[in-house]
Amino acid sequence: MRIFVSTVVAALSLAAFSVGSVSAAPTSTDKVVHIVGGETFSPDEFFSITYRFTPRRTRVHQGDSITWENQTTDGHTVSVVTREQLPKTVQQIDNCSVCNDLLAAHFPNGFPPQGTPVLVLDDFKATTAPARFDSVGDSVIVAPPGLGFPTRVTVTVSALPGTTLDYMCAFHPWMQGNIQIVASGDSTED
Repeated sequence: MRIFVSTVVAALSLAAFSVGSVSAAPTSTDKVVHIVGGETFSPDEFFSITYRFTPRRTRVHQGDSITWENQTTDGHTVSVVTREQLPKTVQQIDNCSVCNDLLAAHFPNGFPPQGTPVLVLDDFKATTAPARFDSVGDSVIVAPPGLGFPTRVTVTVSALPGTTLDYMCAFHPWMQGNIQIVASGDSTED
C-alpha cells in the first residue's frame, strides 16, 4: 500500500494538466474541513502517517457547501462510500476494493503523466465542477499545496435531510468522516 501511495503522490506531483476549477474560497456560511497531518519515520523502528480530516463530523442543511482544505504535502480524495465500505482494520486498508474503484474512476487512463486525472466524480463517473455530494461514488481530488492545482475544494451537499454521508480518502483509507444532513430548522452546530 505504501508503494502505491508514493506512486500516486508522485503522479499528482508530476501532473501537468488543465482543468476547470473545483475550488473556491469558502463563504462565511460554508463549513470547512481541514486535511491535516504528516509523515514521520525512524529508520529500522517505525513509519507513521497521521493524515486526517478535522473536524471528522460535519452537520449541514441540504444545499449547503463544505470546503475541504489540504494542509498536507500529499494529495487526497474526499469520496462518499457506504458505512460498510469504510475500512476498520489494517487488512481492510490494504485490500480496499472501493478505493480501487474510486482510483480507477479518477485515473481512467493511468496516473500522470500518462493519463489526465478526473478531479470530480458523480456516482463513479467523470463530471465537471461544481461538485455535489448526494450518493456513493461522488468524489473529488484535493491536490497538495504548491502544484498549482486546487488545494481547496468546495462541494455542495444535495442529499436529503436525514441522510448521513460517510466519506474517506481513497489514497489513505484510514482518513474517514461523515456529513449529517439536518432539517432546515435544525442547528448545524455540533
